[in-house]
Amino acid sequence: MKTFLAVAMSVVVTVNAYANSNWVYINTSKSYNVFFIDNNSMQESGDSITFWTLTNFGKRDQSGDFSEKTQHTINCRTREMIDRYLMAYDDINNNGKLTRSFVPKDSWRPITPDTVSWSLFERVCK
Repeated sequence: MKTFLAVAMSVVVTVNAYANSNWVYINTSKSYNVFFIDNNSMQESGDSITFWTLTNFGKRDQSGDFSEKTQHTINCRTREMIDRYLMAYDDINNNGKLTRSFVPKDSWRPITPDTVSWSLFERVCK
């Protein structure tokens, strides 16, 4: 219960901090990770849309980070997704120290219903 209250407060603080910006709340995962999308970053090319997300973790990840900013591309026709670039930070809302940034060794993957990726798909491909 204590963890849930801490995460709930984090969501409220995060939503308020981004109320006047281009970051829009998307979803909270079962592990209390909170996801936002940058509506102003969406770029369409054919069937695909490239955009940025911000993720605040419910607890520090194994690298000690509390948030990350990731560039994704979703193909709306094939319902597939790929991560293009990732930056991790040691504080929420991509604040604090940039701890790592890299191009993931990723490939296109199907988007599964009832996941955060599906929520992103529904948002960008509407």
